[in-house]
Amino acid sequence: MMLGVVIPTHSRPECLKLALASVAGFPVVVVDDSPSGMDGSVDANVIRTTGEEGFACAVNRGIDHWQQAGFTHVLVLNDDAALEEGAVNCLMTAWTDTDGALAPVVHEPDGPVYGIDLLRGGRVRLRRTPGNVEAVSGAVIMMRCTERFDPSYRHGFEDIDLCCRLRQRGLVVRVVEDARATHAAGGTISRRSRMAQQRALSGHLRWVGGGPRGVYAVALSVAQVLRDGGPMERLFGVIDAVRDHHWRAP
Repeated sequence: MMLGVVIPTHSRPECLKLALASVAGFPVVVVDDSPSGMDGSVDANVIRTTGEEGFACAVNRGIDHWQQAGFTHVLVLNDDAALEEGAVNCLMTAWTDTDGALAPVVHEPDGPVYGIDLLRGGRVRLRRTPGNVEAVSGAVIMMRCTERFDPSYRHGFEDIDLCCRLRQRGLVVRVVEDARATHAAGGTISRRSRMAQQRALSGHLRWVGGGPRGVYAVALSVAQVLRDGGPMERLFGVIDAVRDHHWRAP
């Protein structure tokens, strides 16, 4: 296995240093998707996008880089995530020919994440205990260099979409419990912002499509804002997402 690391970043140099340190010794490419570019202080190979292309496009650029260089596998690592010592080697050792994507246990401020459960009605739920999962988070994910995220997802549900496509091809998506990572969860874009609400719901709507499941996704998004106690500007993010979905619908 020839493994390259892709770290998409967006104006978070202080987080990026921790991510880079956690994969020291492995070949890394940083994909800079920030609006005006970083200041050049990052000690790594950097690919610059046009800016604000979105997570999926940024990661795909990094995967392109490693595939063209002859690498077989890629580890995608958020700039606000970091792998614990030995986690990369653990994932590499665990990989089998039947795997489509592997992930470590990701420790977030709200607790450990053992992957993502897909529920009826298009709902999703972070799994907090070990078990079989249907998807894993794009915060830390290992896959073949032949795979790509769907670039129509800007920042949200692109990982779930990828995992569903892998499973449809008969490949396995799983969490390696002996590998661990940390994730600030919202370090790049606050989860309590209008933009984060818009992107999350836009991705959800694209994934479930229209009809009753789309209406249900909007209702869940509104309920989440109310349950969290706002801020109320997040409701405008819900409206933005509905407009996005309506304009992009065939």
